[in-house]
Amino acid sequence: MSIPDLARVGAFLEEVAGEHMLPFWRRLAQDEVTLKATASDPSDVVTTVDLAVERRVTEGLRALLPGSAAVGEEAAHAEPRLLDALAGDGWIWLIDPIDGTRNFVAGNDRFGVMVALVKASVTRAAWIHLPARGQTFSAEEGAGAFLNGARFRAERPDGEGAPRGTIYGTFMPGEVRAEIEARALGGHVPEEGAGSACVEYASLARGQKDFCVYYRMLPWDHGPGALILREAGGVAEHLDGTPYAVTSKNQVTIVARSRGVADGIRRRLSAGGGA
Repeated sequence: MSIPDLARVGAFLEEVAGEHMLPFWRRLAQDEVTLKATASDPSDVVTTVDLAVERRVTEGLRALLPGSAAVGEEAAHAEPRLLDALAGDGWIWLIDPIDGTRNFVAGNDRFGVMVALVKASVTRAAWIHLPARGQTFSAEEGAGAFLNGARFRAERPDGEGAPRGTIYGTFMPGEVRAEIEARALGGHVPEEGAGSACVEYASLARGQKDFCVYYRMLPWDHGPGALILREAGGVAEHLDGTPYAVTSKNQVTIVARSRGVADGIRRRLSAGGGA
């Protein structure tokens, strides 16, 4: 069974966003937004648009690859055991219908739909569509990364001053957060986070930002972006140097536009590390 054409899947996501997402952007009614509290994020929200997009994307992608299954963020929220399929041998579509839902609700442009095609815990292809920016990123394992159909790489020399990045400490245990932030102090230029992994990974892959540090490893947040970033020449690894995978557990994780940046951040954040 072969991977569906990258452009075909990208065009489908653009179509879904145009029909089911953009018409509601900055036009959401109050009763279309619902609190989706979880133990790790008591202020999380979901909208009727998230649910509609996930249904449409799930149906369309499974039709593109007969015999495949899907794990969507909202479906997995309702039935966490669905995540077990990511470690299985079948083809699995991993779907984040709206990454950056709070941004979508707030009316800014830092949101998108993300999809990864996974088999046996390995991400084989990935897509990020940023509807409000008109950008569609895609990648196939070993075949490079593409933006609106054109191949690209995050080519910018290292060593041009301190790296610019964001440490997402919100979901870190208190003692881990304190230690990481103390070690990071003075070693980078802090940048405000985008509040959506799709925008962060897109910025890293294009070399517009140097790094992010994460802890919470929800697979739909990182699976698509990690492959696109790697195929553009970047890095997605845990603090101990092991590569990120969609089955990775919560832990300190470095995503960076280059190997040099990733190694520099790891040295600083690791025990006994420094500049």
